[in-house]
Amino acid sequence: MGRKAVSIDTKKGIILLRDTGMSQHEISRKLNISRHCVRQTIRKFNKLHTTSTTPGAGRRSKVTRRQKRAIKLQQLRDDTLSLNDLVRYAQTSLNLNISRQTVSRILHKFGLFSYVAPRKPQITHQQRRYRLFWCYKHLTWTETDWSNVIFSDEANFEILNRNNRIYIRRFRNDLKRHERFQPRVHRGGGLGIWSYITYNDLGP
Repeated sequence: MGRKAVSIDTKKGIILLRDTGMSQHEISRKLNISRHCVRQTIRKFNKLHTTSTTPGAGRRSKVTRRQKRAIKLQQLRDDTLSLNDLVRYAQTSLNLNISRQTVSRILHKFGLFSYVAPRKPQITHQQRRYRLFWCYKHLTWTETDWSNVIFSDEANFEILNRNNRIYIRRFRNDLKRHERFQPRVHRGGGLGIWSYITYNDLGP
């Protein structure tokens, strides 16, 4: 396990106690930190006149920028790839042994987050055109016209294989994110319910 970083306030306290005439050993005991930390903090302050962490300090990242971009591009090529898929990709293609958590942090830094692909009816381009044409055709209908219409609908509740979710990873500001859905087709193994609504009444 790595050593816990010393806070800026603690480093400032080291310098203040040093200025009062306390020895490094006394400062170490008073603040409950190692003498090595006290010595390094004082040495750095004498050289740079600051207790702030300098750029580039700390352990270098195991993953290079190029490898991070490769993982990002692999996810963008197929937004259904799981973290386990990307871990295997890093091992086989990048010769990189990293964890799922590391992959997740890399993707988050690029703004890629996981979502559940919504399930929507699978319709053709021609069916979309028909629906749009129907809407334009009824733009001028009055309340009286609509009161003579019976609106009906049906729903299928699956009993089997309900946990077939597909997770996708997209940018939060991706305007086409909601267009990425899981096609839904009606099949057996479910319970179908039909009902209607009118201007003055509700169906069963």
